Amino acid sequence: MKKQIKAIKLEGYNNLLKDIKSILQKGLIKAYKAVDNIKVQAYWQAGERIAREELEHKDRADYGKGVIESLARDIGFSRRSMYEIVQFYKAYPIVHTLSAQLSWSHYTVLMKIKKKQRRKFYEYNSIQNIWSVRELKKRINNKEFERAKKKDEIVVKFRKQLPAPEDIFKESYEWDFLGLEKKHKEKELEKALLNKIEKVLLEFGKGFAFMGSQLKILIAGQYYKIDLCFYNRLLKCIVLVELKTEKFKREFVAQISQYLTYIREHDRLEGEKDPIGLIICKEKNEEEVHYALGRLKKEIFVAEYKTKLPSEQEIKSKLIEAEKK
Repeated sequence: MKKQIKAIKLEGYNNLLKDIKSILQKGLIKAYKAVDNIKVQAYWQAGERIAREELEHKDRADYGKGVIESLARDIGFSRRSMYEIVQFYKAYPIVHTLSAQLSWSHYTVLMKIKKKQRRKFYEYNSIQNIWSVRELKKRINNKEFERAKKKDEIVVKFRKQLPAPEDIFKESYEWDFLGLEKKHKEKELEKALLNKIEKVLLEFGKGFAFMGSQLKILIAGQYYKIDLCFYNRLLKCIVLVELKTEKFKREFVAQISQYLTYIREHDRLEGEKDPIGLIICKEKNEEEVHYALGRLKKEIFVAEYKTKLPSEQEIKSKLIEAEKK
């Protein structure tokens, strides 16, 4: 009978185990990513070669379909995979535009987006916000591109320099994952956000780091509490968030402006930019927000939040109502 090896408790073993797991996990992720990048490059080359062959026989309308089906059979790929390879090259004809940060699974989703500007939007945000394939699909289904439009002008600008605040903050935040009842209090909203802080940060976008909630500040002998506090690495400043479970009111601006002045004068570190305020409320009227903010529109932003996305039937009903008007 084999002797059982007794577990020996070593000093610092738990930390060692944690570190080794982290090292191996990161290493495996890098390995998988490297393999996937090779796949992306190989599929692009294969797509380019097939496209060249199709071009040489462009006088034959059925040639492309026939050659793809023959290749699929002889190589052992599905016809769908072979068509995707060709579609991939046609969507990205310049190899230098491919990103090592995106997987083949990302590209199978992106290449199906016909409009170049729309595809670029999701491609850019997938890289910047480190979206998984599942998250990318969700954003497309939620029409993130359409929501990012302001008077037919895309808010997100494709550039290498650091973004401006208006490029960071959204018009609306989708918080359907919180699972809140239709009628909920601010405390319930805040608690739900803190419980799902990882998903909240993903919805906010790249660069946000959570600093705390209900931060106390003392003004004229009275304590005030700031709902949520973040730091944004891209903007290099503190972001104060006030949560409101009601329609926007102009007094919200005075409240957060007071908090911003305090942080600017007492809590801003050397090298940091002035803090920015974000009011997230249940509903807002653009005209009312415009006049309430005035010259403060560069330092205070107002957004809506949704805790439940409308059903397909609700959307259809709204469209029918709109057509009747």
